[in-house]
Amino acid sequence: MSEQTTVETVPAEAVRRSLDGCLRAPAFRRSPKLAAFLSYIIEEELAGRGEGIKAYTIATQALGRSDSFDPGNDPSVRVEAGRLRRVLDEVYAEEGRLWPVRIQVPVGAYRPSFELRAVEEPEPPQAPGPAPVPAAVLRVASASSRSLFDTRGQAVMALLLAVIAALLAIEIVLQIYALART
Repeated sequence: MSEQTTVETVPAEAVRRSLDGCLRAPAFRRSPKLAAFLSYIIEEELAGRGEGIKAYTIATQALGRSDSFDPGNDPSVRVEAGRLRRVLDEVYAEEGRLWPVRIQVPVGAYRPSFELRAVEEPEPPQAPGPAPVPAAVLRVASASSRSLFDTRGQAVMALLLAVIAALLAIEIVLQIYALART
C-alpha cells in the first residue's frame, strides 16, 4: 500500500506539508540542528539539487560548520544523520502516521526519499457492541493524556526546582522562627 518515490512523482507541496509537520513535532522543536539538517536536504532535493547533498554541504550549509570541514576526519554529519533517522521514525510513529507522504533518509545516504502512503481505510463495521467513540472525543482524550513535559530531563528539572523551592521555604520559616525567639 506504500510506494517509494522520488520528488518527480510526489507533489512538492505534499512533501513541504510533511516537512512542516515534522518541524512542528516536539522532537524537532527541541533540536534546531536536526530541523536545519532536514530542511536543508528537503529543499535541496525539491530544488533539483539532490545530487549535491553530501556530508560537506550539509555541514557547511545547514549545520554552520566552517569551509575547512573535513567529513573524513569529522563524523558529526553521520552522527546527526543517524539521529535524524531515529527522530523521523519517532515522528512518523506518532503524529505523522496519518500524513500521506513519509520523508525518509536511507542509511548510507543523505539524500531524502519520499514514501507516498495510501490513506488508511476505516475498519469494517463489527458485531454489535459498545458504540464507537467519536473522533473528536478521542482527540480531546489524546491531548489531555499527553505529558506535561516534552522530555524526562524537563520533568527532572521541574522536580529539582520544586525541591529547592521547598527547602528555601523551610529555611525562611526557620529564620523567622529564630528571629521570633530572640
